[in-house]
Amino acid sequence: MGYGKKNTIKIDPLSYNIGLIGESGIGKTTIIKEMCEKLVGEDGYRFLECGKEDGADGINGINYLNCPEWSMDYDEETNSIGFEDFVDDVVENKSTEYPDLKTVVIDTYDQLVEIAKPEVIRMHNAENPEKPVKSIKAAFGGYMAGEDKATEIVLNKLSVGVHFIIIGHVKQRTQDDVTTGQTYTSLTTNMSMRDFNAIKTKLHFLGVASIDREIVQEKTGKTKKEGKKDVDIMKGVITSESRKITFRDDSYSIDSKSRFADIVPEIEFSSDALIKALTDAIKAEASKGSKSVD
Repeated sequence: MGYGKKNTIKIDPLSYNIGLIGESGIGKTTIIKEMCEKLVGEDGYRFLECGKEDGADGINGINYLNCPEWSMDYDEETNSIGFEDFVDDVVENKSTEYPDLKTVVIDTYDQLVEIAKPEVIRMHNAENPEKPVKSIKAAFGGYMAGEDKATEIVLNKLSVGVHFIIIGHVKQRTQDDVTTGQTYTSLTTNMSMRDFNAIKTKLHFLGVASIDREIVQEKTGKTKKEGKKDVDIMKGVITSESRKITFRDDSYSIDSKSRFADIVPEIEFSSDALIKALTDAIKAEASKGSKSVD
């Protein structure tokens, strides 16, 4: 008997796991909300505000839940539920309670990992009552075993039910190239690289939102001495700026990715451009098969 089957590409972008990371306040939550509502309507998605995140507070009409802890019963007054409890409820009642749910948005992934850490400590203490710990670094023998366990339980919960979209923050990070040994600076996640690389393997698309600024040097009207000469003191002035999302950066200064080879490298920061970029990349891959996209 031969095993295996040919994969059929699904054209819908929300049939894949998507990541969008960027600096705080750039509009990540808003653009993902707009994309979801254009593709599946207001009942087709759910935002989970994890840990200390509160970005949904300022967005009218967003369909969201607060998940301040890993496990807790639903509190109607605060619209709060444990992350694990929500996922388990979706898995158990998908066809009855969540028939239209297509995707779950994690805002933000780094906060989701943080609320998983107390759960790991609880798990360790339940399994080792004679050696209780108070720190994640001491859990399950230490040496990052506790942190790895937190990542493990998060990924296990994200691997069931529906596809997901993760949102995260970024920072400039100095890294060493594994091939040349040279040091370079990239715009990447603000979470630990262990956590980031673990979730990155689950993503089909990872976009990095940033602000493209045009800066020119202008005279300040002041001078300074350089040797015997007076030289003008210059300052950088922003003449224009625009938001963008990068999916592929050949210079590797932006830590993005796509499993679809034909994704456009960069787009303007809008929900329509985001939908088009993802859909076009999927269609390009689908067109390589024996069946038409239609």
